[in-house]
Amino acid sequence: MTEKTVSSGNGGDLQALGVPFNVEAMAGMNQKFYKMMMSCNDELMTFGRTRLKEDLDMPQKLAECKSPQEMVSICLGFYQTAFKQYADEATHITKICTEMTAEAPELSKLPGD
Repeated sequence: MTEKTVSSGNGGDLQALGVPFNVEAMAGMNQKFYKMMMSCNDELMTFGRTRLKEDLDMPQKLAECKSPQEMVSICLGFYQTAFKQYADEATHITKICTEMTAEAPELSKLPGD
């Protein structure tokens, strides 16, 4: 019976099969991925709390309206602010993801190549 060789840990066995792979690069990529996910999570939770507070304040503001014009003004302001905040949040999340992916190593490169 032939024995299997133990991998050297740098992906050499996979590379012999024609699969470019670098364990060190993959480990670095995982760390960056988790860091990006934590940043996105923090950002989304903060954004969600802010928006929820504004959403929950809306019925009270509408109940205090004294005219239809005031109600329309409050509604327009609410939706304009919400639209801007959602657009800004999407831009911010995209920036976080773009920065993290720009730092990603090339997985097909082996150390010393």
